[in-house]
Amino acid sequence: MKKIQEIDNFVHNISLDHLRKKNEYAFDLNCSRNGLIELSEKLNLVEAKKASFSGVLTLKTKTQILLSGVVRAKLIQSCSLTLDPVITIISKKISRTFSVGVTDYTHTKKSVFELTKKCFENDFILDQINLGEVFIETISLETPDYPKKSGASLNLSPIEDSNLDNPFSILSRLKK
Repeated sequence: MKKIQEIDNFVHNISLDHLRKKNEYAFDLNCSRNGLIELSEKLNLVEAKKASFSGVLTLKTKTQILLSGVVRAKLIQSCSLTLDPVITIISKKISRTFSVGVTDYTHTKKSVFELTKKCFENDFILDQINLGEVFIETISLETPDYPKKSGASLNLSPIEDSNLDNPFSILSRLKK
């Protein structure tokens, strides 16, 4: 059974040695008050109400670790149109693979670098995994950049006086 732990400053390191002994590490992390304040400041939120990350790290091979989990958060943001508070609820399933050590990709030199889906499948680690980094990265990617309150719209009305001086109206006066 996993025990609930409070995470502060988004640091929760799991050593590779610990994982090799157990083959599996179940976790249930809840963000502390200080962590919620830090999250609010980093993401420019009105307030972060709660945030949690639960899942399992599994040692698949000696050099490959699988992470599967769920990140949940309740955030309050300002509506990008009205500045009213908007509640954002995040629930994101995560599946990542960590590879231990240096990869063979560092020795190949290419003149063109291509970003493919396969480039993002593996994260490389040396001796530990910081679950806090995965936690805050997921929340920041899932938080809307421009939250909008339902029913909010931008009412733009056309300018009534079309006889305003513009730069070209001066030229039309010179012709006369």
